[in-house]
Amino acid sequence: MGVKKEKKIAFKSIAWNGTNLQLIIPQTSSINFELVKVLINKRNTTQYKEMSVEIKKDQNEIKLIIPIRQLKGLEKGRWDLFIELKDHFKARVGLYDAPIASQIMRYLKPIVNTGKFSLIPYLTSKNGLSIHCGNLLKLEDMSYNVVPLEKRVNQVQDLSSKVIIDFQEPVSSRSEETRLIMKNGDNVLQVPFQVSSNRKAITIDKKILKPLLKEQKWNLYLENIKGNIVLRYSLDYYLKANKQKLNFNKRQLEKKEDTSRVYVKGQIFADNLKVQNEYISFEMNPNDLKFANNIRFSIKKRNKPERINLNYKRVYINGKEHIEIPTDQLKEITSSSRWDLSVELFHDNVKERRRIGAYNKGNYKLQKEKITGFSPLSEGIGISPYLTNDNEFSFYFCTEEQYVNSLYPATTALQKLSVSKKGVMRLTASISLGETNDFTVDYISLRLRNNRDNIINIPCVEEAKNNGERKIKAEFNIKELGFEQFYWDIYITITAENKTKRYVRLLNDNFLINKRLKHGVFKYTFKTENNYIIYPYITNNNGLSITYRQMGEFETTKYKINEYTAYLLYITLYWYFKWNPIWLVHEKYSETAQDNGFYFFRDCYENNYDRKIYYVIRKGSPDESNVLPYKDRVVHFMSIKHLLLLLGSKLIVSSETKGHGYAWRVSTGPIRNYLDKKKYVFLQHGVLGLKRVDNTFKVNSTNGAELFVVSSDFEKNIVKNYFGYREKNIIVTGLARWDAIENTNKAATKEIFLMPTWRNWLEEVEDDQFVLSDYFQQYNSLIQSEKLSQLLSEHNVTLNFYVHPKFMPYVENFTSSHKQINVIQFGEAKINDLIMRSSLLITDYSSVAWETYYQKKPVLFFHFDIEKYMENQGSYMDLKKEIFGDVAYNSTELVDMLGEYITNDFKEKEEFSAIRENYFKYIDHNNSARIYEAIIEREDKISQSDDLLTYFKGNHFVRSFWRKYKRKPVVNRVGQLLLNRLK
Repeated sequence: MGVKKEKKIAFKSIAWNGTNLQLIIPQTSSINFELVKVLINKRNTTQYKEMSVEIKKDQNEIKLIIPIRQLKGLEKGRWDLFIELKDHFKARVGLYDAPIASQIMRYLKPIVNTGKFSLIPYLTSKNGLSIHCGNLLKLEDMSYNVVPLEKRVNQVQDLSSKVIIDFQEPVSSRSEETRLIMKNGDNVLQVPFQVSSNRKAITIDKKILKPLLKEQKWNLYLENIKGNIVLRYSLDYYLKANKQKLNFNKRQLEKKEDTSRVYVKGQIFADNLKVQNEYISFEMNPNDLKFANNIRFSIKKRNKPERINLNYKRVYINGKEHIEIPTDQLKEITSSSRWDLSVELFHDNVKERRRIGAYNKGNYKLQKEKITGFSPLSEGIGISPYLTNDNEFSFYFCTEEQYVNSLYPATTALQKLSVSKKGVMRLTASISLGETNDFTVDYISLRLRNNRDNIINIPCVEEAKNNGERKIKAEFNIKELGFEQFYWDIYITITAENKTKRYVRLLNDNFLINKRLKHGVFKYTFKTENNYIIYPYITNNNGLSITYRQMGEFETTKYKINEYTAYLLYITLYWYFKWNPIWLVHEKYSETAQDNGFYFFRDCYENNYDRKIYYVIRKGSPDESNVLPYKDRVVHFMSIKHLLLLLGSKLIVSSETKGHGYAWRVSTGPIRNYLDKKKYVFLQHGVLGLKRVDNTFKVNSTNGAELFVVSSDFEKNIVKNYFGYREKNIIVTGLARWDAIENTNKAATKEIFLMPTWRNWLEEVEDDQFVLSDYFQQYNSLIQSEKLSQLLSEHNVTLNFYVHPKFMPYVENFTSSHKQINVIQFGEAKINDLIMRSSLLITDYSSVAWETYYQKKPVLFFHFDIEKYMENQGSYMDLKKEIFGDVAYNSTELVDMLGEYITNDFKEKEEFSAIRENYFKYIDHNNSARIYEAIIEREDKISQSDDLLTYFKGNHFVRSFWRKYKRKPVVNRVGQLLLNRLK
């Protein structure tokens, strides 16, 4: 009778100890196992055998126990287990509610020798339960990490009743399971032996070897079993049968892998993950750990190279190893992140690193069943251990709100949205918690993005309730809500079970709503009397939000007309741009011509004019004079010509993100979508190392580049490990602006360049908040320091303080009355010129440190807020060990160190000059040429159209359709089928 493959019986767990195979299912099962048969079928045959099964019941579970004697008579091959239901219908048995584990974990050790063959139960690639019968070595290859090695024999003593094999080194430690294997073709035998007291010899009873006489040749292997690994040693002797006699002969071994370099990766089983009493705990099998000389547990940050080794305690209770990890050692993790738990097992010459998880265990039906709790660590952040979709153990460092969000996964959908001329917004939306119907809808809540405790609650009306989904309506006037700037995200506030408050982000999967908001700049934007604007928009993550901010220069009717005019011209001239490829180059906000973008453009203009490469600059910019010699290839920012070339360009080449080539605040209109899809070469603003920026420039993000310029292999490794780029997309060339570097400092008048970088936690704060910050207090007090002023005056040294462009709104707050100290605003001087004129740089974490270091000048670092900086921004370097200049942690230290350099005529210290070659591959004037050649070499490849999969992922209509209907089984199956075809 044929088997209907779709009929399956899912067990909760399956256990095997070499004596009994135990299948466990909840008591709630509708199957009466006392009235059914358990069958075993040889794969691809109609050969079924009925198994004798013992049934045990308790309050919660039913256990089906199959003893080993029922399996010993099986022939070689694979056997599948079934349960025969009424009408002789056969249902496949398996662990179908559990995630699919690796093959080694699916083989349920131990292997049992049944005489002629060995057998082991295992789960198929679809988690069906089967029995594999075959020779021992092949089963080991399936179920263990096998390390092939070799072992030398000193001599073999063939005595009358026994054989003694002497080895050069001990055969094993006393704790290991060791076995001797003899193999002839498909025949594999495990031979009993005794080990000598010094562990260097084994003795075999000759009676055991007599059955081997009928075969010609037997290869010998000695195996050490250490938990989940097998060290399989080939011996340099073999056994040969010759006229009723067994001879041990020497043979030449093939060289196996050096044991000093063996490194094994894999998985290891654990259970009962918990967090309580400031400990995270779980249980492991003692046999998996007992062979290791040393054990180390660690967590690795998801998709990042950071790893933290953990302190832990082992407690043996009721045959289990209980591992306890104190949570107080994790308080240094202060940002939301996910970390995966692993264990490293160290043997003499083998190291295992295994991911820990509850593999081969099912019945985690609800998300909250996989989450073990929440334990606060520090202010605002706690830890929540949980099981991933693959039942692997991970730690979620999160706020309590994020923890609640993970307990109650929810879906929302914006269904209708309108805004009247008077600013009245009406919306209809739906919300579902999926795993529970036990919740009530409270409000529509608007939350200020950079201060989520600032909430505006708006009453809403529940319109309908259907299978756990609620449909709600709300109405409010966005002009009357008393906003603060900048971004207000819209949530649906609910109360779930146990009176738990949950904020659920309101998402939009309606294509038409997205387009109306994007192109309805005149209809949906409201201006206030104080020149602020308010408008709803859809974020990159499809959330509905409201912006309240000052009106930008390029948000007037004039520039919107420019944009739509350029768009119509582009449609008309589409084929012209296809046959006339254009590169577009810009720098920060398209306001400067002094960085890598300008020097790259200048080199291309002078040496490769036949290429149509244009430079974008804002009209009236102080740097506009720098591009006058090249004005036939210069376009003014946000002009019709600029926007037309932006739409038609083949490549964007820039030292900043693509967004700096457009009015970056503007999110409405057609240009933004085209800009996001443009192929992009990132020249970089500076060398990576001091400041973490991978969240901005990581691969495949909106700002991801097709080519990423770096200056050394050190920097290339950062881009590979932290940004996710492949080696072929990284070019080691050096920075374009270094082509123009020359030392212009004068002997008579020495200059010091002070240029700190910005702080992400101070960006766009109000003026009074900025003045109260440590950043302002430290730098303003420094430039007003009498001791510093006296030092500069005595030695005729000038200090130039250059305020970072992002802090230009606050520049007037920085004041100094000392004639030796100049406060320079963005655009008043070129950074390159200031660096070349200076004898020393003072900075904190700015990449200009690399520019100075490249010129063989000393760098003095001012790290007064290093702890806060590392917490909020981070670095790719150890700022206390790998830095290439002296470091001061307060202004007194800084002035003292500066005095030492001044009196020493600004001489760079040998300890820092000695490591320069680690950070720069080239020190010449050919960087732009190298960049140009690298782009030309790869131009066709990096600018080719996206494949179909990338196109669909970026298409707004496809994305909206998928988000809206992916939960429907038919749509999900078709989508997954297409996805697999397109990969």
